[in-house]
Amino acid sequence: MPILGFLHPRPEGRGFHEVTLEETNLFNVLEFKDESSALEALKSGKIDAVVVFPKGFGTTLTSGRQARVYLYFDKSDPQDYQIVSGVVKGFFGEMEKEMRRRRIEMQLEYMELYFPKWAIAEYNLTTEMIREYMLASAEPIVIEEKEVEGKTATPIQFYVTSFIGIQFLFATMLTIGTGTLEEIEKGTLRRIVASPATAWDFLMGKMLSTFLVIMISIVVGLAYAKFVFGETIVPSLLGWIIIFIASLFSMSLGLAIAMGTRSIRSTTAVVNFISMPLLFLAGIVVPESALPKWARPIANYFPLGRALKDFRLLEIYNRPASEIASDILWIGLATLTSLIIAVVLYNWAVKRLEI
Repeated sequence: MPILGFLHPRPEGRGFHEVTLEETNLFNVLEFKDESSALEALKSGKIDAVVVFPKGFGTTLTSGRQARVYLYFDKSDPQDYQIVSGVVKGFFGEMEKEMRRRRIEMQLEYMELYFPKWAIAEYNLTTEMIREYMLASAEPIVIEEKEVEGKTATPIQFYVTSFIGIQFLFATMLTIGTGTLEEIEKGTLRRIVASPATAWDFLMGKMLSTFLVIMISIVVGLAYAKFVFGETIVPSLLGWIIIFIASLFSMSLGLAIAMGTRSIRSTTAVVNFISMPLLFLAGIVVPESALPKWARPIANYFPLGRALKDFRLLEIYNRPASEIASDILWIGLATLTSLIIAVVLYNWAVKRLEI
């Protein structure tokens, strides 16, 4: 329910108190003595909009002249601005329609009294025909809204997919990077190099264990959402494949960072520096529609952002697999490239241990 602010009570604004939708008040109205105090309340977030009726508004309107209303909105939150401005402007739009209809009815009453009868007979006109022409001139296009029950994401579904995105963006990258460096600092990898087991066996085991931990975390999160909120997502086979590819990309990126920095503290800092902005800019915790235009390519082309977007299209909006097949191919190629880079850096780190 938008909270509107008015200047000190005027008859023009009292009608807003009585505006209802399905027996619920559409506006919560607060009255102010001056414009500055109303605008201060708007800036501080106490109200959603300010409506100012100039002096003589009612007289101007009822005399048939054009009246003016001043609307103030806070645009700091684009989503709230769109909602509030849409409701307020929609109210005035409906008010204008009703006033046009009443004016036309008044004009028709005068026309019936004073319009020459011979003209009506000669041109074969009726009152209803004149009414239709007058309505068309006042409102040339009538928009009739039809409701279609489309597939939409519930807030819980969006948050559940955001949780999955956090797992394969932040948790996976950090786990594989710091975990590998911990083993290097403990001397585990050096002992493995000197044993029949190879450093590649260690790497495969580390990646598999990381993937297993992340998968368990995701399953627990999905079950928790179902238990607490009564709603969750059960990924399809292709959905799990997307999660696997995204996790592999994140592991490759985390391993590359770890092998490049060779420090747990530096790896943690770099992972935080990369992942924290991407949680917002890659469409993971913020819907892509709410992102600024310059950030939307990140959500569309950064592999992890694109993977989560395709996962949502597949699991929430039930899009066919053929629609996201090209995206999965692109994400797979990006993952392969990052994996090759990570392996090269890992091999370089292993050779330094052998020296």
